[in-house]
Amino acid sequence: MKTFYINGTILTMEEENLYAEAVCAENGRITAVGSREEILSLRTEGDETVDLKGAVMLPGFIDGHSHFVGTANSMTQCELSGCKDFEDIIDTMKAFKEKRHLSEDAWIVGCNYDHNFLAEERHPDRYVLDQISSTNPVLLIHASSHMGVTNSKGLQLQGIAEHTEDRSDGRYGRVSGSKTPDGYMEEKAFLEFQAGLPMTSVEELMKLIKEAQNLYASYGITTVQDGMVGKPLFQLLKAASDMGILELDIVGYLDIMTAADLIEEEPEYVGKYKNHFKFGGYKIFLDGSPQGKTAWMLEPYEGETEYRGYPIYSDEKLREYISLALDKKQQLLAHCNGDGASEQYISQFEEELKKRESKDACRAVMVHAQLVRKEQLERMAEIGMMPSFFIAHTYYWGDIHMKNFGPVRGSHISPARDAMEYGMKFTFHQDTPVVPPDMMRTVSCAVNRVSKTGQSIGEDEKIPVLEALKAITVYGAYQYYEENEKGTIAPGKKADFVILDKDPLKTEKEKLAQIQVLQTIKENKTVYKK
Repeated sequence: MKTFYINGTILTMEEENLYAEAVCAENGRITAVGSREEILSLRTEGDETVDLKGAVMLPGFIDGHSHFVGTANSMTQCELSGCKDFEDIIDTMKAFKEKRHLSEDAWIVGCNYDHNFLAEERHPDRYVLDQISSTNPVLLIHASSHMGVTNSKGLQLQGIAEHTEDRSDGRYGRVSGSKTPDGYMEEKAFLEFQAGLPMTSVEELMKLIKEAQNLYASYGITTVQDGMVGKPLFQLLKAASDMGILELDIVGYLDIMTAADLIEEEPEYVGKYKNHFKFGGYKIFLDGSPQGKTAWMLEPYEGETEYRGYPIYSDEKLREYISLALDKKQQLLAHCNGDGASEQYISQFEEELKKRESKDACRAVMVHAQLVRKEQLERMAEIGMMPSFFIAHTYYWGDIHMKNFGPVRGSHISPARDAMEYGMKFTFHQDTPVVPPDMMRTVSCAVNRVSKTGQSIGEDEKIPVLEALKAITVYGAYQYYEENEKGTIAPGKKADFVILDKDPLKTEKEKLAQIQVLQTIKENKTVYKK
């Protein structure tokens, strides 16, 4: 049975014929695109006709980077983004415990607090969290996901005490004038602590995965990334795939430190989807968070004389991982926020490619690329490295970046215009669960670059609406080596569509974030309807 989409605006995202009047799809793929008369001439008895009723259809949105299972897990956590001070956090977490009927020894986990927006202008500590509970272990996850705080019970359960040493790639906060941990942790120290929490049951996780899919689909997304897949997480995604739970396409990037050998051990997931799940390549972290001031910078943070954040790996170790990825012909994604991390990633790729007959960087991706410099983008373009910009930072943390980096560096975060001028393909993402996967707000951020307080964050880095839409469709498909399958509405490609209430190209720029997703269609099957 064929399906015909008519009576709306169809924005194909093709270079030629940007608009069409009708689309025909069959067996999950697009079979014809063109004028209403031409396409309806293909209709036969029993075919389905979808009346768009004046709405606007685009290719399904493609998530440039997020953490799919992390998003599922976050649905069991207490949302703290609205908290104004420590007292607010304490009250919200206590109410959460009561509402969830948690036992006296269960972990109470809160997410998305941000010290930058609290009245105290600092992270809470173990003594604040002890007011939530002295019997329950408590963990607060920072909005950046790069740091957090636990209470005294949490420290006790994980054996963190005066004798616990800081790491080169992460540290523990200390009570002033002593070695006593104050509950704060950042980077690998925090991630290691988080990994030690009890696992949610598989049954519960499968329910949460369904909820996470619904969340992404509600924003028009049909292809999702899980940006850091270790072996336990792979087993979970494999189970979801085998059970037929996945409806959206999930692209997993393997932790290159712990799961690189899965490329050989699980070849059925390499380069192709199996029940909507595949491997995209490898992932590595090179620095931390700009709003948390752990991103690695070439020059000190504003107001500092020396402090620049810090790297996670030596140049030599990073080169080993780059070599591994290239040897296996796998795409490498690297988390780089600061220009120091960006420089390390680019320079080590340049050095490794000099040694090789092939100069193919396998579409390596710089994830976040918050403080990447213009001259660094030029070098990236030369080796085929793509940036995936967390451009929503301009809205959520633009004011903080202006404070942390000063007006020159702060206003040039996520420099999409510079990338565009070098002819680069780039993508956008929300790093969900850091912020919701709201693609139209992200498009608005790229076009308007205005912070929460209304401050302009780099007038000269604004980009046109069409280019912003390419970042979440055409270029997204390219990033995943799927440009022949997705990204535009064209014959032969997957029938992945999003239906919006307004045409972004004909909407006032200031109102782009208000555009609503009415329906999301994956391979001609509705997966979300408003």
